[in-house]
Amino acid sequence: MLNRFRRATLSRQLAVVSCLAILLPMLLLWYTILRGQQDAAIQTRAREAQSRCAQMAAQAERAAELCNMSSQVFLNTPALVDHLALLKTGWRPGAAELLEFYRQDVGSLEKITLSNPYLYQTRVYSDVEDITEMMPILYSAQRMERMPWAQGELVSGSWYLDFDDQLFADYPVTPHIMSLITSITTSTQERVGVLEVAVRMDEVLPDLFEPYQGRWSVLLDGDGGVAAGQAGVSLEELASISFQEGTVRSTLEGKPVLVTQARLKDFGCTYLQVTSLTDIYRTGLQEAVFLLIILAAAAVMMLYAVSRLTRRMLRGFYGAFDGIRAFANGDTDAVVAVAGEGEVAAFAREAGGLLDQIRRLMRDSIQREAQIQSAETRALQNQINAHFIYNVLEAIKMMAEIDEEYEIADAVTTLGKLLRYSMKLESGGVTVERELDYIRNYITLMNLRFDYVISLCVDIPPELLDQKVPKISLQPIVENAVVHGAAALAADTTITVRGAVDRERGCFSIQIIDEGQGMDDAGLARLHRQIAGEEAAPAASGNGIGLGNVQSRIRMAFGEGYGLQVASQPGRGTKVSVTLPYVEKTEGTA
Repeated sequence: MLNRFRRATLSRQLAVVSCLAILLPMLLLWYTILRGQQDAAIQTRAREAQSRCAQMAAQAERAAELCNMSSQVFLNTPALVDHLALLKTGWRPGAAELLEFYRQDVGSLEKITLSNPYLYQTRVYSDVEDITEMMPILYSAQRMERMPWAQGELVSGSWYLDFDDQLFADYPVTPHIMSLITSITTSTQERVGVLEVAVRMDEVLPDLFEPYQGRWSVLLDGDGGVAAGQAGVSLEELASISFQEGTVRSTLEGKPVLVTQARLKDFGCTYLQVTSLTDIYRTGLQEAVFLLIILAAAAVMMLYAVSRLTRRMLRGFYGAFDGIRAFANGDTDAVVAVAGEGEVAAFAREAGGLLDQIRRLMRDSIQREAQIQSAETRALQNQINAHFIYNVLEAIKMMAEIDEEYEIADAVTTLGKLLRYSMKLESGGVTVERELDYIRNYITLMNLRFDYVISLCVDIPPELLDQKVPKISLQPIVENAVVHGAAALAADTTITVRGAVDRERGCFSIQIIDEGQGMDDAGLARLHRQIAGEEAAPAASGNGIGLGNVQSRIRMAFGEGYGLQVASQPGRGTKVSVTLPYVEKTEGTA
């Protein structure tokens, strides 16, 4: 996009810049307004969610207070406690005693329950099974065993949440009950019964069970599990939220939500309400899209109008530009027309003077080029040739031998062999034997640099020594083994060159194996990409550059079926295999 803008005409560039200067502030202003509207809508919904959550929490606390008060009334009725204590001793009252007990005590307790519309049931369960029940207040232990909260160990003063009332087998089950369970004890702390004060959760906390689009609620116990209600997401997703008192903005399953919570101390639970913000964000997105469409239409119209206006203003500039373009296309006699006054006319006059100066410079340049060509010819005649280098090296060798510096003499001899091999132009490749001699010379010179010794182990079958390989194709592989293998160890090491013939496939392979630090899978994959030319190798490392050059030369010479394969393991070294075509030698062939 930036390159296209740079290639556009000056009038269009000015038009684009003018439009941007006007539209960008407008876009920023409108975006600020839309963002403010969205934030205001979210804050309003947050206040509504917090108010609703507080209302539910208050209702739950009132229900808990009501159940506690009702429990105290029943527990502070001595006649009820004494009746249960006598039943536990085996005493069974007659009809007259039961009627008197109902009139004086049970009836009044029943009126208390029925007069309170918020209570679902208040039930007293005897610890004895074979008693005369007085519904809906007094029940036997057998009835209690049918209730879900009685299946485990009872904890006096505890709440049991969201269960089904299963007291009567032949009656429909009433769902969503929560009960305050209290043990009834004598003055000697002997339990003689159990008191249940129950309310309906769907009346106290209706949001837990009423479906509402964009909002759902749950009760979470102390372990983070759902005690009542149904979560709209998984518990793992719910646990990912950092909860805190009040309302916070978060995301669930990638969707924006408000999370409001309140602690219900009497129940030992947390009331959690989740309110969706998707509709607010969707509305904001729709308004943003509408804004962009309006701005795009305004930009097109402004761009057209400003472009026409600037083109009229720059008409004289374009006339001068046409003369410069003709000159650039080869018309060295082109002139720049000057019309009118002002800055455009001044530009045209300056451009005309510039063209005249360029013509003079062109003539001077032609003369200088002729002089440079003459100087280059003389320089070529005096160029130092390769024989001069060989002669100098031979002289240095002789000087070293005279001073009995035989190690230096041998090094100079090796360097001379190396230079002769690399500088001599040869076509059609060289033999494996000559390439190995070059490698031996290279290793000899490299050992002069290091405090440790790099040994070269060559295991090449005789029939491979006269096979042809591209010149300097094995040495870069050995060089990589030295630089990235032996040098990394900084200790005595061995580089092995091994050859094998595969007559069935008509090829042979030469393996260069080092004992260096090797590469992991990621490094090996990166090297393969560098050899294939799919990724540029870092110039500083050199690893992959020389191997990529060898790969391309082999494939240019012999085809895609030949080339390099690299295997490596961390701490176990690297092996590079070179696969080339094998040519059978017959009698009479050189």
